Amino acid sequence: MGVVEPFEPVYVRPAQQPCPDCLCCTAALCERGRHSLQRCAGHVGDAMRATVAECVCSAASTARTAAWMLDQVRITRLAREAPVREDAMTLLRDLVAGGAAKAWPDTVQQLTVRNLAEIVDEVPQVTVRGRKYLAAVDAVRTPSPIRVVDVNVKRRLAYVEVSEWRAGERVPVLLDQLTTDTGIPAEGLTLRWLEADANVEAPSVDDLVLTAFRPMSPMAPKWAAVGGDVS
Repeated sequence: MGVVEPFEPVYVRPAQQPCPDCLCCTAALCERGRHSLQRCAGHVGDAMRATVAECVCSAASTARTAAWMLDQVRITRLAREAPVREDAMTLLRDLVAGGAAKAWPDTVQQLTVRNLAEIVDEVPQVTVRGRKYLAAVDAVRTPSPIRVVDVNVKRRLAYVEVSEWRAGERVPVLLDQLTTDTGIPAEGLTLRWLEADANVEAPSVDDLVLTAFRPMSPMAPKWAAVGGDVS
């Protein structure tokens, strides 16, 4: 019996390019996950979720991902609004300084449950998150006028200028943070003046963390050295 040829065309989905930065995802998936709070795992079916769950391209440990940006805000808010106990803070500072190999289990737990420290070979050690937490505790935070320069709804990002930091330099901010904090919809944010708390001594844009956005007067502050029209 011969081979039966199909009479209808067979449509085959083109193969997607693998991501050059990981071994678990396609380039398209990582591009989406990088800008999503759901990360790569939130954009695949159940069968693939475990495979991509630890993808570094969208992880909170990878700078400038949406998950990383959200974690920066969470760490700062934790440090300023719900700090650990004084004994745990003392331990954290000792760990950063390279000391305090022994501590009370309850004190250590104050740090480990928040991923500020981890146990390695039965010894507590500070995590990267713990160092960021301590930096947030010690940082000088100042209210600053914020000008929303642009909004990218697809990537869920807004770009703002921070008058008390470096007027004129664009800073990426999670769009959902702005809309949630202010109650202003995305379409009403472009060229809008807001106010937020900022660590104004931050050495770079990756170290700058903005929190507590709130609306300002529609008129730009006269002393803010930022050009352009305002809404």
